[in-house]
Amino acid sequence: MTKHVCPRCGSTNVEWIIPQNWSKWECRDCSYTGPIIDADDDLIAEIKADWEENKEKYIEEEYARAEQMASGEDERLDEEMEIAEEDELSDEELDKKLEELDL
Repeated sequence: MTKHVCPRCGSTNVEWIIPQNWSKWECRDCSYTGPIIDADDDLIAEIKADWEENKEKYIEEEYARAEQMASGEDERLDEEMEIAEEDELSDEELDKKLEELDL
């Protein structure tokens, strides 16, 4: 018989967090968020053994990805602000554009 399990740590302590989105589950043991898998007892044992052996490495990789995403988000926001500043016109420039458009 298969069970719903966390693909990261093998826990069955998972909860469906967004009913409208079947792939959004959260593991209450390792804080994993995403799709889960159906696994039998043998696969669950393999996943749990891998998690115990590599837990620190997986957590470090997750933190590194989160930091990379955060820095990328900061850079994207900076770029958007620069574009917005470039789009701002002085009163004189705005008047000239309006005259060109006969408005």
